[in-house]
Amino acid sequence: MENNIIKGTSYSEYEAMIKLLVLDYSVRFENLASDYLKIVMRLDDSAVSLGSTSQALTMNQKLVLLLDSKMLEKDSKKYFRTFFNIRNQFVHNASVKSFEDCLLFLDGAEKFMEKAFISKKIANEKAGGERAAKEKRDNEENEETLRPFDISDKEKQLFKYWISLAEDVVNGFENMKSKAYIMIGKYRKT
Repeated sequence: MENNIIKGTSYSEYEAMIKLLVLDYSVRFENLASDYLKIVMRLDDSAVSLGSTSQALTMNQKLVLLLDSKMLEKDSKKYFRTFFNIRNQFVHNASVKSFEDCLLFLDGAEKFMEKAFISKKIANEKAGGERAAKEKRDNEENEETLRPFDISDKEKQLFKYWISLAEDVVNGFENMKSKAYIMIGKYRKT
């Protein structure tokens, strides 16, 4: 049975899946970025610049504001830049149909993701308990997701690196929102 989602496109099921996955994480990233900027800039939900209309700032403009923020740690900035650069390749470059394709256009991104992935894996294994169990579950889920596809071992590994990076970016933003609320609270008291 033909997959209706990719019918009439030049994408295989795997290529369509990862493009949709990148897009999904990108939308989550952008929503969290808007929420964070609203907190830091003390804007309410009706702020046009961070809303969902055509008048809102672009994702790139939001990223620049975030990178200029004094509340971001240096490591977080590298995660966000890498995530955003990969997102841009998948969204704007028609020849990018895999992570292998994507990383041909991004110097240093593969090494960064590999290092971050390995560091996180080692830290989770050392921590044991729930973190180690989550690490194992995530690996099993990734293996299961990739099983039906005829892709290289390198592509499978890059997929895992990217999923880990995307989760770190989204989780990092959720933590940053909490910190922003605390910082704004302290600022209001002084």
